[in-house]
Amino acid sequence: MAVEWTITIEGRNEFGDVCRKAVRIDKSWERLFDGDLGLSIEDSKTIMAALQSAVVNHEAETYSLFRRVCPDCHRFRPVKDYTTRRIRTVFGIVEVRNPRWMLCRDCYPGMVDAFAPLREICPDRATSELMELTARLGSMMPYRQAARVLAEFLPVEPTETHATVRKRTIRIGERLDDQVAEEELHARAQTDERRQLEMQLPGDRRKEFVISIDTAHVRSAGSNSARNFELVVARCGRGGRGEGGGRYFVTGAANMFERRRA
Repeated sequence: MAVEWTITIEGRNEFGDVCRKAVRIDKSWERLFDGDLGLSIEDSKTIMAALQSAVVNHEAETYSLFRRVCPDCHRFRPVKDYTTRRIRTVFGIVEVRNPRWMLCRDCYPGMVDAFAPLREICPDRATSELMELTARLGSMMPYRQAARVLAEFLPVEPTETHATVRKRTIRIGERLDDQVAEEELHARAQTDERRQLEMQLPGDRRKEFVISIDTAHVRSAGSNSARNFELVVARCGRGGRGEGGGRYFVTGAANMFERRRA
C-alpha cells in the first residue's frame, strides 16, 4: 500500500445527536506506477455513496424525531411500527429507518390514524434532485444514453435503466405543465385582461409608427396533399391609436392592385 486516505464526516442535529462516518481509500503502488494519480471516478463513487448514506440516515432520523412531537401538547406521539425505506439519491440508494407515528391520543382521542413522516419529504422514493437530473438528461439525449451517463459518473444502481429515465422525464414534464397552468390561472386572476400589448408612445403622431401583424394557417383541401399554408398580413402607418391605420403590405405579385386603407 502506497497511500491510505481516511475521510471523516460528522453531523450534529438540534437534539444533540452526533453522527460520524469514516471512509477509507487505499492507493496501491501498482496504481501509482500506472500513472493513476488522484481520486478516480470509482473512488469518488465509493466516497460519495458512503457519505450520502450517513447524511441521509441522520437527516431522516432527525426529521422523523421532529415530527413525532405533537405541535399542540409537545408530547411524543405513540409509535405505530418501524419499517425500512429505500430512497434513491444522486449518489446511490440509501436504506433508512421508516417509522410511523400515531396521532396524539390526548389531542385526538378516539382517532387511530397513523402517518409516515418520510413520505412528506420524499413521496417519490427518490430525491427531487435525482428526478430533475434524470429528466434533464432524458430531455437532451436518448433515454438509453442518459441512463449510461448516470451510471458512468454517479454511484447509481443498475435499476436506473432507460425505462426509469423515460418515466421520470414524463412525470417531471407533467408536473411542469400543471405548474405552468396554475401560474397562468393565478396571473389571469391578478391582472386585468388586455387584448393586446401596447407600448407607451410619446404622443407625437410624427414620431409614432404603428405596426400590426396577424397570421393564420390554412389546411390543404386536397386529400392527397399534406401541405398547409401560412398567411401573414401586416399593416403599418403613422397616427394616433384609435384612428385609421396605415396601408397593407402586399406581395410583389399583387402590386398592381390598389392598396386600400383600413
